[in-house]
Amino acid sequence: MTATDIKYSATIDLVNRNNSHSLLHELVVELEEPGMSLLEVGCSSGYLGSTLVAKGHHVTGVEPDKAASEAARLVLNEVFNGDIDAFFDANPGRRFDAIILGDVLEHLVAPEAALRRCLEHLDADGAIVISLPCVTHGSIRAMLLEGRWEYAELGLLDRTHLRFFSRNGVAELMTHAGLEIDRLHAIVVPIEDASERYGMALRPQSIAAIEALAYDDDVFTFQFVLRAQRAGLEVSAADLLQRNLACPARNVVPLPKPPGHRSPSQRLRLRLFNVLLKQITKRRFRHGTRN
Repeated sequence: MTATDIKYSATIDLVNRNNSHSLLHELVVELEEPGMSLLEVGCSSGYLGSTLVAKGHHVTGVEPDKAASEAARLVLNEVFNGDIDAFFDANPGRRFDAIILGDVLEHLVAPEAALRRCLEHLDADGAIVISLPCVTHGSIRAMLLEGRWEYAELGLLDRTHLRFFSRNGVAELMTHAGLEIDRLHAIVVPIEDASERYGMALRPQSIAAIEALAYDDDVFTFQFVLRAQRAGLEVSAADLLQRNLACPARNVVPLPKPPGHRSPSQRLRLRLFNVLLKQITKRRFRHGTRN
């Protein structure tokens, strides 16, 4: 079996920053410490960790899939075939400068517990670097508008995903784990691109409706990529949550504009649509909302 046959293996283009793998690499390198000891949880074939080995860092990979772990042994310094709890049980004294969890936490029943366990093995000034899918991406909203929630082999609705995160959900997860976000990026993917790439078969009118109705930028956020550090003991949970919510999500590329967005006639149609929607809403709730 080659790396290309492994489900979650990929090729990294570090020039393309609108990609979670490139940003995970970047957030680790930005720590600017030479020869760091890094732990990559869910390292797959080692495609990400190998780019950090090339920078002179010592990368230990943890991978439950046997074939993927064997591929990773060829490019990483160390590889443990098993889950993260088994690794920590076998290595109670190991500490790392940074721990990487790229698209891992959504596969776990208890991601908060996993993060807390990682903190026990993180150096005092260390960082945890994470990527997570965004469940409020417009493709999910459009599918729900069509009355569907259909799992797939890959993508936002990967059938092995157990947990789902919005922007607020990411902040809450970090807070409950005792982590403070210091950098947060948003990977931007147009709705129709996600639909085509992952076989979601969304109707054009559903995509157009979501684009017209969305009141937030996360309609185009496909993934969050972040770096977090251990929160100070003096910070209350409430303050920590507010800090994590306030950390701005930086879009790596400009938000996409639907075709025809500059057209005067299209802009008029959108204005009329919103006027009509307000009238429908006023009529629908003329007697108020039910509590």
